[in-house]
Order: sequence, then C-alpha cells, then structure tokens
Amino acid sequence: MLVDIYVLLFIEVGVSLICFRWLRKSVYRVATLFAAVVCTWSVIYAGYLIRMGTEALPRVLLPVVRDPVNAGRMIGGNLIKAPLASILLLGPSFLALGLLISVMIRPRLAPYNRRRFTARVAVCLAIALLALAGRLYVGNVSEYGRNPHVRAVASLFHGRLEESKRRLPRFDELVLARRAGGANYNIVIVVLEGVQYAYTSLSKNGAAETPYLLSLAEQGVELANMRSSVTHTTKSLFAMLSGRLPSASEDLAEAVPVLKPYASLATILHSEAGYRTAFFQSAQGDFESRPGLVHNLGFEKFWARDDLGDPNHYIYYLACDEFALLNPVCEWIGGGDEPFLLTFLCSVTHDPYDVPEWYGQRAKEPQGRYRQTIEYTDAFLRELATRLNNLGIAGNTVLCVVGDHGEAFGEHGKGGHDQIPYDEVLRIPCCIRAPMLVQAGMKIIEPTSSIDLAPTLLGLLGFETIDAGFDGVDVLVRIPENRRVYFSGWVREGPSGFVQGDKKFVYDPISKSLCFYDLAADPGETRRIDLPQEGADAIAESIIAWRKNTVFRLGRTQRGRETLFEHWLVWWSSRVFVHAEYQDDL
Repeated sequence: MLVDIYVLLFIEVGVSLICFRWLRKSVYRVATLFAAVVCTWSVIYAGYLIRMGTEALPRVLLPVVRDPVNAGRMIGGNLIKAPLASILLLGPSFLALGLLISVMIRPRLAPYNRRRFTARVAVCLAIALLALAGRLYVGNVSEYGRNPHVRAVASLFHGRLEESKRRLPRFDELVLARRAGGANYNIVIVVLEGVQYAYTSLSKNGAAETPYLLSLAEQGVELANMRSSVTHTTKSLFAMLSGRLPSASEDLAEAVPVLKPYASLATILHSEAGYRTAFFQSAQGDFESRPGLVHNLGFEKFWARDDLGDPNHYIYYLACDEFALLNPVCEWIGGGDEPFLLTFLCSVTHDPYDVPEWYGQRAKEPQGRYRQTIEYTDAFLRELATRLNNLGIAGNTVLCVVGDHGEAFGEHGKGGHDQIPYDEVLRIPCCIRAPMLVQAGMKIIEPTSSIDLAPTLLGLLGFETIDAGFDGVDVLVRIPENRRVYFSGWVREGPSGFVQGDKKFVYDPISKSLCFYDLAADPGETRRIDLPQEGADAIAESIIAWRKNTVFRLGRTQRGRETLFEHWLVWWSSRVFVHAEYQDDL
C-alpha cells in the first residue's frame, strides 16, 4: 500500500507540473488519458490481487488482448454470478468513463492559482516522501517485491521469445523400434480440465466423490505423484501428447500451425501402426485456437462444441454437456476397423463450474460448484466406460484419465492456476487401465510429470522410447534416480522449480529467492524453508536455464493464415497472438 501511495503521488505531481507549465488543450488531454491509464491499471492490479491472491502483470492480461470475445464471455459470466459486486465495480467505472469522455471532448482549462498549486504540490510531495520513508523503514515485507508498478513496466521489455534455439522434431524425423508382439490396443485418453488431485477420491480426504476414478486406479496403475509441467491447458496438452516440454511462457506457440506436425503420440501411432486418431473436446474450438494445437500434434480429426449444432447443450461461454458428445464419439469409433487413439478434453470443470440442469440443482458457492462438476465428470467417465464395453472393445482398450493442472481455492491465499507453485495446482490425477498389460492396483509414488504420459503409453504398446529423445520417460520401465521433475506457470515472471524425491524447490523471479518444502514432513506446504544465498545460486540458475531452454523456435513466418479440419480458419500474427474461427461455408 505504501508503494501505491508514493508512486501515484509522484505521478500526480509530475502530471500537474506538466499541465501547469504547458496549459494547452492537447497537453491536458494527453495528461488526462495518461492519468486514466494509471488509475485503471492500479484498480486492475488491486482487484486481481484481492481476487486471485497473485500479482497482476501486463502479461496476465494477454488473453483479453488476443481473444477479447472469449475473455469477455468469461468476465461477463463471473459478473452475472455476482450482481452486487458487479454493480459496485461497474457503477463508479461507468461514471469515471463518462467523466473521461467529457474531459477529452471539451477540456476546461481554468487558470492556475500559483499559491494553491504550490501548496498542493508540496503536500503531495510530503506525503509521498513519508510513504517512501515508511516503505524503506518497513522493508520488503511483500512477496511481490519493492515496486509492482515499475516492475509491471519493466516486464514489457523482457527478451524476445524468438531468440530460442530449441527445435522440435517433426513427425517424419522420428522412427521408434518396436518389440515383437507389441499389442495394437486402442487408446482412449480423457483429460480432466483443472481438477485438483485433493478433490478426488484418489486422495485420502477427497472433497468430491469420484468412485469411478478410484475404481479405475484399482483396475490399473495410478501415477500418484504426477505434476503438470506447465499449469496451462494448451501447454499441458502438448506435454502429455508429445512427451516434450512446451514453451514455459505466455505464448501460444504450440497452436501456431506448422507445415509438418510435431512428432507425437498421434503421429507415431498413425505412421507406424496404422492408428486412426481423433481429438474431441466439450469446449468451443476457438478457445486458445485449439485446432492449431490439435493439427500440430498430428490428429486426423478435431471435434469441438461448435460441431454439436445444438445450443441447448451449451453450458455458459465455454463448455457443453459432455454426455451429449458420447454419440459422436461412438460413431467415430465405429467408423473403422483399425485401432484408434481418441483424446477427449473435458471442460465442465472449468470456471464458472456449472453442470447441466438435468444433473441436479446447481450449488451456490464456488467450491461447492467445483465439487459438483468433478462428480459430474466422474459420472461421465463411468458412462464412457460403459459405452466402450457395449461396443465390445473394453478388453483391448487402454483407458487413461489424466488432469491438465489443478486449481487453487485459497489453500495458500491464492486462487486460479497461474503463478502458483503449490500442489493444489501442480499435482494432477493420472490413472491408466490396460487389461493384460499392467498389473491391477499398481501405484507409482515417485515424482512423475505430464511429459511422461506419451512415452509410457507407447511403452505399453511395445515401442522402445529410451533413445527416442523424449523429455519424458516410460515410468513403467525406469524412473531415473534423483530425477528432477520441473514445473512452472505460463507467465514468465511467475514461480518455477522442480520436485526431487520429497523435496520441492521453488524459484521466484520477482524476489529472486529460492526456497524449498519438505513434502514428507510438510505435505501441505505450510513451512517455507529459505536457502542461504551461497547454496541457492546454483539451483536457481538451473531452474532459470531450464525455463529459458523450453522455449522453441516455430520455423514459420510470423504472420499467416491456414484452414484446418475443413471448417477452422486459423491465423496468427506472432507466437503470442493466434486465433481460430469456425466457418460453415468452408
């Protein structure tokens, strides 16, 4: 708060002096607009910090800039659910907007009273200097550093992501050896959107009842200590389905269409074993340009909420009733005799956490709604398994259920899933049922990562993955001793780190500090242990280097457009700005 006081007062004095020195309408308009931007940013920063418990940096607002329609739907949905707070927020905002417009159209230049102006400037400077002195006396008590406003501006000038030298292999550059007798089992991967591990029945004290997910773990193998490599859906999907690290930054490089798909689970199974491949999702397809990502991962078919053709099944701005997708899924499965890879991304567990009306009365509180959506999704999983059984293919189908990332609800004073290094966001459920291929009831407790999923599934089918260059490993064969399982959020200024055994190391680039948690003695991560500077430097440098080295080169022009999956027009203007639009006339 002291930072806000002295920074805003110094800005006020500076703007006032400029207007006093050059009393012109053009100067007055520019000064007013600048003051409005500063005040708006201060309100956004304070509101985001109060609502999410994490710091707002300009990069956090990227989704609003690159996809204002979906961002508007998301914000609007939340405002509708909190009408009183919306009135209190938007009422003064509209009044301020009206005042700004009137000032910009007809600025009124009243002559300055030198004595009063000098007194006002002196009072502002005195208060600002007192706040600055108080800040220096109190010290850096905030985890967000000394000056969030200066840091917000400085963050805009970080190095360009295109400077990376990392290159990802294309589908025709990777050929895997396969053991004799490898089984051509079908593979069905269901990705749970934002499901916190501790809310499921896999946890001892799960807040939601997920009996089917628990039974799936008992019928197969549970990777009980898996973490998301990057806690963002696009990034996590890329990690799981390619076995390679995504770009640990706020770009959407994984969704910029490439000329040749990257080597992935889909491309390997299709080219080397003749699999059919499809990606279904209950979310609308333009969200984060999903067709581009699915194309880059080499899937032959993409199916989204837009293809359902029945708005009655839609749930707010993003999702739809996932039971309504069962028939299209089964129709696709029955459309060929070849083995298949099917990925299904659930979305009902995404904000704003609403279930279809037929499922029951919607809970009122956010956490209650969240639990309800998880239980709804578990019911969907049971029905999907029933459909597979009715099709007569359950016995030769690998069924994998895995999360993309978790979600925080104030466990450490923070909400959401960005810039949060705790296990409510990092730890994800992962269960694999593979009849005759894995021993029922297995539980792997060593730390694993979402990048391990693709090589592990390929290993089940007899593919040799050790020398294939994956970033992940086949966890059913061997997990390297003292392995570091790295993680990060998607904003570059957010924390990142790694888990090694029972220790979690977290580096905060804002405070430039390193700490660790002893997960064996403190599974709730309530006791932060700061490392001495001399011992922390090498670990911090390794984390910084890891994150920097995840960024990969696109190998494409910075601007372009391409039609994918017949109905999707995808265009991009950089690795950050990518957009998709569904077009019936294509």
